[in-house]
Amino acid sequence: MDGPVPPPETTSSLLYDSVTDLPTVPLLMEEIRSQLHDRENLGILSVSLVQKDRVEKIFGWKAFDDLVRQLALVLISIKKENLRQEDLVSEVMVSGNAFVVVLAPPRRKERIAYKDLDLVRQRVQARLRRHLKDKLPVEVLERFGLYVGCAILENTDEIRFERLVYQALEQAHTDSLGEKEKDRRQESFFLHEVLERRLVHAVYQPVIWIPESTILGYEALSRVPTDKFNTITDLFKAAYENNSIWRLERLCREKAFLGIVGGLRPNEFLFLNVEPDSIHDPQLQSEETMKLLRKANLTPDRIVLEMTERSEVSDFTAFRKTLKHFQDQGFKMAIDDVGSAYSGLKSIAEVAPDYIKIDMSLIRDIHNRQIKRELLSTIFKFSQTTGIRLIAEGVEVEAELKTLIEIGVEFVQGFLFSRPAVPIPRPDLTVLDRKT
Repeated sequence: MDGPVPPPETTSSLLYDSVTDLPTVPLLMEEIRSQLHDRENLGILSVSLVQKDRVEKIFGWKAFDDLVRQLALVLISIKKENLRQEDLVSEVMVSGNAFVVVLAPPRRKERIAYKDLDLVRQRVQARLRRHLKDKLPVEVLERFGLYVGCAILENTDEIRFERLVYQALEQAHTDSLGEKEKDRRQESFFLHEVLERRLVHAVYQPVIWIPESTILGYEALSRVPTDKFNTITDLFKAAYENNSIWRLERLCREKAFLGIVGGLRPNEFLFLNVEPDSIHDPQLQSEETMKLLRKANLTPDRIVLEMTERSEVSDFTAFRKTLKHFQDQGFKMAIDDVGSAYSGLKSIAEVAPDYIKIDMSLIRDIHNRQIKRELLSTIFKFSQTTGIRLIAEGVEVEAELKTLIEIGVEFVQGFLFSRPAVPIPRPDLTVLDRKT
């Protein structure tokens, strides 16, 4: 904790954040005033947590509070290890998502230079990002951005002190948004490079049919060089932001078909991820797609189109009309990642899919979580009643598989059987002999 907690009965306790154990800026005004009086200037760092996908809506307020708390702990550790005792760490406001670090010059009466402050900013930002990458699940990490900006707080009598402080805070925050814009421009550049050089490639992961101890099919998963994007989700976000989602989807689709040529056995399906927006792409409905299918020795009835959850369906009337075109040709449908983000009951009701793929967040540690078992059991009963087949994603340990079998789930996918690979992997299914 960075300073004592004020007594609950004091007015100042209202300006102290109980989630992070940090004071807010108003509580530090007198200390900042004193430091600025003794020095010519101070450095201000603004640490902003930018929510890309409404983190608190998707993961809940508790999860978001945990995320903010992690940031506060790292900032406090940075102060202890790398900054001076008189430097201050605070929040802008109670329950906010922005932090402030006030830095004194290296030696008394010495001015702090912007170029030196900018180096501190870069080091703090890099350390925060490294820490969160190590501590947070990738599905959380993908949904926010962390940016650090800086500004100089100059000592002057011409402006009221409080206004002076908040002007510096605003400048630092604006600077952090500039860092966000630099990231966006870099992502746009990398996206253009990926598309022009066709840097996407496909890997394949088997979907296992438990009662038959065989492979139902393979999901084609797109991959991109990590020096361009950390994850494929980051690539798709950039494509959405740059109005290039159809072009990216076409590239991923082509790579998936070409990579599977001669690999599938008769009666095995290819599960192909499709963005809801891309369903309306004329090329997906064109003869060009059918040529790719024929080149891969596939027919529409062996393709399962997986509706991903990276964006929400805004017009189900038009969506159903387009889906019917594919269903009439023999394509099968799946709703992917049920149990996370937008995927849910409405999508299932509107699409009436052939398959529901349960998100790995509901499968992880299911053998130790009764509420997850009860929830999946309810979904399984629904699938039996409606004739929709259930696929459990992200199965990693035998205990999870055993629980899924006890519930009645017949189709599974995950690292327990095979990591995504190319050429298509033929997994060792002897694990099923120990569990069935």
